[in-house]
Amino acid sequence: MRTLLAGERDLELVEAADAEQLARVVAERRPDVVLIDLNLPPDGAFAALRRALDICPVRAVIWSFEPTAATVLAAIRAGAVGYLRKETSPDGLLRAIRGTLRGEAPLGRDFASMLVEEIHEVADRERAREQAAVLSAREREVLELVARGASNREIAAQLYISELTVKRHMQNILRKLHVSSRAAASAFYRAAFAA
Repeated sequence: MRTLLAGERDLELVEAADAEQLARVVAERRPDVVLIDLNLPPDGAFAALRRALDICPVRAVIWSFEPTAATVLAAIRAGAVGYLRKETSPDGLLRAIRGTLRGEAPLGRDFASMLVEEIHEVADRERAREQAAVLSAREREVLELVARGASNREIAAQLYISELTVKRHMQNILRKLHVSSRAAASAFYRAAFAA
């Protein structure tokens, strides 16, 4: 990286080995672009990025080997404007840095697809949670136990209610969620409330 950027007259490289040094560089130099390793010591890129953003509004790009969709989305949520793979070619890296300087968001096509999928999953979960808001607190408890695989008898014993009451709650849950089976209600719960 040092060798690559040293040959570029329009770019100046300033290095930081950890979050403390990064905060100092950001405070003193006010860099236009900050490229942060996902595993920057001591607490990783996201903590370091939040600290840097508290100092000044830097345009930060996170990079790592083989990131997951969740990692890329977490980087964007933490305030990064882009994400690069460490396998990016030297020319690709220079294009990404210069693009970031122009206000672009450096994301590979595969990252863009992953982000779109992740955003859709989040939106689906939010819609499911809104739909689940029609359930009473007791119906939510019953649904959670159903999703965990509990039988009506087990639910009744755990909640200190009769099996008939559990059946009535299940009928209400199916009607309110517009699903036709216990399995569909369980799948709905997992979609809405799975971490």
